Amino acid sequence: MTIRALTAEDMAARRDEWIALCAQAFCGPPWREPPREALRTVERLFGMAAAGQPGFRCVASFGADGELTGFAAGWLDTMLSGAEQAFELAELVVAPAHQGHGLGRALHDELLAQAPTPRLLMTLDVPELRERYERWGWQVVEHRSPEKDGREFVVMRGKP
Repeated sequence: MTIRALTAEDMAARRDEWIALCAQAFCGPPWREPPREALRTVERLFGMAAAGQPGFRCVASFGADGELTGFAAGWLDTMLSGAEQAFELAELVVAPAHQGHGLGRALHDELLAQAPTPRLLMTLDVPELRERYERWGWQVVEHRSPEKDGREFVVMRGKP
C-alpha cells in the first residue's frame, strides 16, 4: 500500500474510481447514504481542488495493483467554526475491503502532517466514528442537527 499527495489533475484522471470508492464506503453503515451522494461528494471535492480552495490537500492510498483504496482531504475554511479559519478535515474514506487494518489512521496522519492549526471536522454522532476520532486526539466541541438531514453530528477539534 502506498500513500501519496494528489493534485487536482491526479484526482480527475481517476474520477470513476473515486465515485465507486465513495459509493462503497458510504452506502453501508453507519452512513447509509444513497449512491447519488457518492457523486455529490466527489463533485464537491473535485470542485474544491480545481478551484484552488485555500489550503486544499488530498492524500490517497493505492493497492499493489494501483487501485484506489482510500483517501483523505481537507482545506482551510470557516464553515465549521463560524468565524475562525481552520483546516477542516472534510473526507476520510477507506474501501470496505481495506478497513480495520490501520489505513484510515495512516491517511488521517499523512493528511494532517502538514496541515495548519486549528483543525476541525464534522462527523455523524455515532459511537463508532466519534470514539475513533477521540482515540486519534480529537475532542467534541459542538453537536449539530442539520434540518435537512435529521441525523445528529458532532464538530470535533484536533489537537495541535
